[in-house]
Amino acid sequence: MTDLPSLVNIKGRPEISSVASGSTRWLVRGATAVALVVAASWLGYAVAFQRGLDHLRAAAQQRLAVEAARLDGHLSRFEYLPSLLETSPSVFQLLGAPVDSALRQAVSQYLKSINLLAGADNLYVLGVSGDTLSAADFEQPGTPVGQNLSYRPYVSEALSKGRGAFFGVGITSARAGYYLSYALKEGGETRGIATVKVNLDSFERAWRDIDSDILLLDERRVAILSSRDAWRFRPMQPLSLQMHDEISRSKPYGNHELTPLGWTFAAQFSDGSARVTAENRAYTLSERPINHGLWKLVLLDDEAPIRQTALIIGAMSGLASIVALLAAGLVEQRRRAIKQRLANQAALQAANDMLEIRVQERTAELRAAQDDLVHAGKLAALGQMSAGIVHELNQPLAALQTAADNAVLLVDRGSIGDARGNLTRIGELVRRLGRLTSQLRVFAYKSSSPLDAVAVEHAMAESLKILAARVKETGVDLVTDIDANLSVVADQTRLEQLLCNIVANALDAVEGADRKSILIRATREEAQTARCRIVISNSGPAIASDVLQRMFEPFVTTKPAGKGLGLGLMLSNHIARSFGGELRARNLMPSGAEFVVILPLAGTSETSHGR
Repeated sequence: MTDLPSLVNIKGRPEISSVASGSTRWLVRGATAVALVVAASWLGYAVAFQRGLDHLRAAAQQRLAVEAARLDGHLSRFEYLPSLLETSPSVFQLLGAPVDSALRQAVSQYLKSINLLAGADNLYVLGVSGDTLSAADFEQPGTPVGQNLSYRPYVSEALSKGRGAFFGVGITSARAGYYLSYALKEGGETRGIATVKVNLDSFERAWRDIDSDILLLDERRVAILSSRDAWRFRPMQPLSLQMHDEISRSKPYGNHELTPLGWTFAAQFSDGSARVTAENRAYTLSERPINHGLWKLVLLDDEAPIRQTALIIGAMSGLASIVALLAAGLVEQRRRAIKQRLANQAALQAANDMLEIRVQERTAELRAAQDDLVHAGKLAALGQMSAGIVHELNQPLAALQTAADNAVLLVDRGSIGDARGNLTRIGELVRRLGRLTSQLRVFAYKSSSPLDAVAVEHAMAESLKILAARVKETGVDLVTDIDANLSVVADQTRLEQLLCNIVANALDAVEGADRKSILIRATREEAQTARCRIVISNSGPAIASDVLQRMFEPFVTTKPAGKGLGLGLMLSNHIARSFGGELRARNLMPSGAEFVVILPLAGTSETSHGR
């Protein structure tokens, strides 16, 4: 009997050991399962969140490109306005007699009438000392008339460089705006300064209606426009003492304290975007330079929606991993049910394959979308660089090709004299191409070439030589009626460029018409100011009313794709304005259309003032 307890003890030890081993094994399996679920959830969240950020940054750049183009276009609309005052004798009379109150009143009324048409916030004239002599808002409270603004940077820049630009809060009006200044010169001497103030409040109002927050930072990275009032006139980082001294002198921000925004930058990406924390919220920050690189347009997208979506995907990934683990456990427990186990494995494998296929398809779609965005960006940049060159050189190159072909035929026939004339014409065209390439900057910059008296008849003849082949080929009845000895103040090459563009446009208009005729008339227009009136009419169809209202804007065209870029009339309008003239268009009754070029006659007193 003494051996019985020993036998029981001997048999119980393996049982206890087996239980302990099983508990340890299940504990390890449970810990592994929890780790897998956590890892799957984190991986699903991380991948979804990163992809969401990538998509957000790409979409932000597209939105910034559109908004930057709108803002740049709005600013460039008013660049010509200050220089327009250089053509007014009354402005220079006021600069010569600044204390004449009647003259101040007359010039202020003149500025008011111009500003009503231009749509700027204000337009005013200063003497070289910085005293404001007249302004478009002379009847309004807060007018700068009588104020000395010599401390403003745009005043000193205009006196030293001829032009100036500045964003700041008006000292008298307390309204912020963008100031463009222009030195008014007479006989090579600066007599005064013309300044236009552009109001940008409409952009702020529009920004408040979109989901994201937008800021406009100036060269000191101070928010001068913002979709949130609390962020306006606050720098991104603390300003240096030197900047504070400069600000105290020029007073661009009025009496605002310039308290830094205090944002925390969490990460910086290679494309210039960043992740920031502002007011206890996480944002993706994207920026784009505008205004010739002086300013930055900043877009803030809230990351909360992306984070919420990523959390949902992470939770789904965790649930999927739990399902997978449970399925694996079920298979483990039912080893004996081989058929059922194989069926479960097949279903699990099919689901896994389908998930992989969907992931691959989604990845391919995302990569294709990214490639399309990159390709679109490259095409946009290429179009911007090549559009103007193609449009300006196309017509001289066509004439050059025609002259070269004719020269070959004449040489083959032995007509050396005629061939020499064609070769001379080719040389003229080559020189014209050289002049054209030197004028390609006319759209972006003010030409520094001095204007001179140009014979209208000669300029029209040179333009028609370029288009002679097209006129002959299309069978157009082209008639010219130009007054003799008619000269205008212009640049020879750019005037030919303007006329060539309009006549070529008329040839396109009559191409499908039953009656193909073009009439070119040039006469003197005797009024308060002697001007030249050049009318080019055609028998083509009428211009649609919506196109007629916007036809001098860039890329507006009725021509099919590949035949017109929508730049010719825009460039022609810009050239006419650079001569101190204008370009108009209207429909004729019952059909047809005409373009009217108004230019100052050479030798008039108004022209001498304008030059």
